[in-house]
Amino acid sequence: MNRPHPASLLLLGLAVLLVASSRDGTVLFLGGLGLALVALLAATAHLRLLLRRSRWLLLTMLVMFGWMTPGTPMLLIPGATQEGLLLAGDNLARLLIALSTVALILKALSASELVAGIRSLLAPLGLLKISRDRIAVRLALTLNEVEASRNAGSGEEGRTASTLSLPASAIGVTDFVLGALAAALLLGAWLT
Repeated sequence: MNRPHPASLLLLGLAVLLVASSRDGTVLFLGGLGLALVALLAATAHLRLLLRRSRWLLLTMLVMFGWMTPGTPMLLIPGATQEGLLLAGDNLARLLIALSTVALILKALSASELVAGIRSLLAPLGLLKISRDRIAVRLALTLNEVEASRNAGSGEEGRTASTLSLPASAIGVTDFVLGALAAALLLGAWLT
């Protein structure tokens, strides 16, 4: 099978996020755990970085939902409520699914492929006379500057590209398979 178009991978990631946002309870927990394990095995460095950068958000969500939601008090955890901890678990699982999905996408796509995929997905904006190329160029320049500042902070020589280029990808059989998978996920979530 050939390498999929970046837009196909982004659409599949969006489908996973939409399906996850419509689930709750055990299905959400098991889905989040499964996706986190896949991301941990396939994109360890990206997932660890995202979790490290999100640790305060995760802790804040746990405290805000777990201890500030009215409900039945927990006997072994002073100040926490049963409803609050369940609500915290749901929201933390959704955030973990989002972070795992982003980690997998970052592992699969380079910065230029990410910009090319977003540019492809912005094609409908042409009907509104909005230039998707300008958005893609601004995103590419932003990613280039972030990478240059990251390299400068680590002591490496900061190089900036004098020209921007996006990889050209053709749509193939793999893209249709990924599109069908994304559609099946969305249809399954909608029907259940």
